Amino acid sequence: MSKNFHKNKYNSGVTLIELLVVICIFMILTSITIFNYGKFNSSLSIQNLADDIALSVRRAQGFAIGVRGSSGNFTPGYGVHFTANPNSGVFAGSYKSFVLFTDMNDDHQYNNSTNICGSPKSGDECLELLNITTADSINSIFLNEDNALQPADTVDLLFKRPSPEPTFCYRIGGTGSCSPISISKIKIRLSTNASVPVYKTITISNNGQISVSDL
Repeated sequence: MSKNFHKNKYNSGVTLIELLVVICIFMILTSITIFNYGKFNSSLSIQNLADDIALSVRRAQGFAIGVRGSSGNFTPGYGVHFTANPNSGVFAGSYKSFVLFTDMNDDHQYNNSTNICGSPKSGDECLELLNITTADSINSIFLNEDNALQPADTVDLLFKRPSPEPTFCYRIGGTGSCSPISISKIKIRLSTNASVPVYKTITISNNGQISVSDL
């Protein structure tokens, strides 16, 4: 009896059904982990982009209040130029870039005619071109609460000493003078390039307040 007992004990093993159940459970857990990891990476990437934009706005504000000079001139304001245009040139800003600029012409809007950046002067006001190198992009721009701009439209926010509050310049099609529309805030909506997009919105108010939300 003892000999047969030991023989059955050591010959026993996992059945095919049990093996299939274990494999299925492993595959389900792996799929959930991979999905959540991808979503986490997307959320982290777009949060970093939103923070970069908010910090760039703060930089423009700091340059203006701190009287940062440009070519020996200490009076220009500093701003950030935004558009959601997928077809514009690199130095015009696009849905994959935005521009920190110096308002050399004192016209409260961004001008760049020769695609030069780094040494602002009249007609070429680009101070720094900030490219979005991730899969994220500027999805849309809103004036006030829900007035969505067309992709080719642009909006510039400008800080000028001594005020810490920005002024806004909205241009239809990105050309011409600033629209006379009253603007209390702008919203820059970002999105990830994923089957289930993640969104972030940077809200910049005319009182200088900047916030980032998931809306």
